Amino acid sequence: MIDAAAVAPGRTAPATQLVRVSRVEPAMGTMFTLVAHVDRERHAAELAALDEAAAWLHEVDDRFTTYAPQSEWLSWSRGEVDLDDAHPDVRHVVDRAAELTAVTEGAFSLTADPTRGPDPAAYVKGWAIQRAAELLVAGGADHVFVNGGGDIVVTRRHEPWHIGIQDPHDPTGLIGVIDIEHGAVATSGAYERGEHVIDAATGRPATSLASATVVGPDLGLADAYSTALFAAGEAGLAWFARVDDYGAYLVRPDRTKVVAGAIRVSRTEGSGPAAA
Repeated sequence: MIDAAAVAPGRTAPATQLVRVSRVEPAMGTMFTLVAHVDRERHAAELAALDEAAAWLHEVDDRFTTYAPQSEWLSWSRGEVDLDDAHPDVRHVVDRAAELTAVTEGAFSLTADPTRGPDPAAYVKGWAIQRAAELLVAGGADHVFVNGGGDIVVTRRHEPWHIGIQDPHDPTGLIGVIDIEHGAVATSGAYERGEHVIDAATGRPATSLASATVVGPDLGLADAYSTALFAAGEAGLAWFARVDDYGAYLVRPDRTKVVAGAIRVSRTEGSGPAAA
């Protein structure tokens, strides 16, 4: 959903204790980067966790893609499979989408685009990345970083990660850097994929914001909230104010910003490019 760059923390654990393992995996029409710092003695176990996380991303892609006619999601949406007979993950997504539609007063909607069938992407990708990060942690990894097309989950025991948010008006620069020790960052905008976020209230592309970034403990929800805020514009801050533990960083078309909720922005434009 977003374009964001990760700036590695200023301090890392001693090299004698941890080694860095990483993997780049294509899925869901984008590239996923999975990074973990692991104990040298458990190196093989964490590599197995990377395999498990990558396999999970492909499983979600196969189940929820809207580009393969026989995916389980499309079979359900066409009425060919009853929800009770579908995989439990399908029910989870349907139920969570209904909750998100209620919380966002309709700004999040599986059917926002009147030209398409139900599309779960605004929740599913973030949810899948969140679970991939949890699989790495469960496998014993520390200092985890998982990035899927700019949607990011991090864990950290020492200093914060610094996540750079791309300037929606300049693909070579940043418009802000968010400090986060443990959690998720998601941004929605039209600057790379075009006008793909639809305002459910009008059925037309959302245009009132240049980008909407959300930070919080869970990437599935952060992804959904960022999409809903981008769709609703600043009017969405009314319902967002009732969401606990999440913060928002909105960029208007004139480059001015609005900051709301639980979020720390350490730098703004002029920060320079970020290094992963």
